[in-house]
Amino acid sequence: MIFSGRGNCINCNLWEIYGSKILAYYNDPKNNGAIVILLTHAMVKDGQVSNAWSGSKLLINEDIPEIQDFMSKLPTNEQKEKPTQSAKSLSNWSGGSQYSPVERFVHNAKCMSLSQFCKIKHETLCVTVATTLKFAVSKYGWFYYGCTRCSSKAPNPEKAYECSCGQKVEQPIPRYKIEIYVSNGESKYRFVFWDSECAAILGMTAEFMHNFMVENGEDDPMVYPDELEMLLNKKMTFRVKVQPTFSQASVWKLCDDEAFVKEIENDYIVEDNQSKTEYAKLVPNKENLETSVQTLSASGENDPESIILMTPAKDVVIADKGEEVDFEASGATQLSGTKPSKKLKIEPSS
Repeated sequence: MIFSGRGNCINCNLWEIYGSKILAYYNDPKNNGAIVILLTHAMVKDGQVSNAWSGSKLLINEDIPEIQDFMSKLPTNEQKEKPTQSAKSLSNWSGGSQYSPVERFVHNAKCMSLSQFCKIKHETLCVTVATTLKFAVSKYGWFYYGCTRCSSKAPNPEKAYECSCGQKVEQPIPRYKIEIYVSNGESKYRFVFWDSECAAILGMTAEFMHNFMVENGEDDPMVYPDELEMLLNKKMTFRVKVQPTFSQASVWKLCDDEAFVKEIENDYIVEDNQSKTEYAKLVPNKENLETSVQTLSASGENDPESIILMTPAKDVVIADKGEEVDFEASGATQLSGTKPSKKLKIEPSS
């Protein structure tokens, strides 16, 4: 639970290394007083925030102006007193469950090779492994203008407006939306990469990159800056929403960690030439998850056309003339008591 300087409180779910970092700080007897954190690229949902799958930074009581300013506004007694919440409860909040990072990544998704995407007839949540190949240059270029708080598309990039998320936007900001062909073997497919994934890989926001281009005399969104090349030639595992009507998939999560990619590729991806009988579901785990561990936030962006800040459901919004599709994808997936299916390795009979 985190508190603002005005006494407001909200649940904060910190996953994996982020949870471990806050636990290590809390349990260190040398650290006394209030704990003030700064979390970047946070995923905001109704009543809670969490770190993104990748790209977030967690700063704890760092000597930076934002944290020091917040600390100075706390009552003197709160500045000196360490929170009394037990480490056990903190461990529960950090996401300690029977699910591994890979299992959470593939949960409720169909794991399949890229070659199988062309056989999908309806919108489907999938996990696959592929390598980014080249840009699929769209008529809109590499960015769009959106809200300063959420990823919704601005109705007019040159006018102030109030976003559906409640934010009063004086000047819409550039946000990444980049279409990239990915490949695996001889198969190719078009993936749409959203703002947070691109920013995490590139290490800079679309606004910063656009401003840099303008300063150098270039403001055409159809001109792709050289820095975007960092998105190419990367082998990653993707959690995507496949949209067969438009022959594209919209990225919800991605990970380029070699061991992570290899585990999904070896243990979960179903190949074309393998029989369905070679796969079996794991026995459901009947243990309930901690009540505080309800959802896993993805790093994938909400669709810029969406009208809700965080999505309780995933709706499809089809653009004019059927040229592209935008959907709302917070990637918040309810965890059930059943673990994801691994492919069963069949030993040859003797």
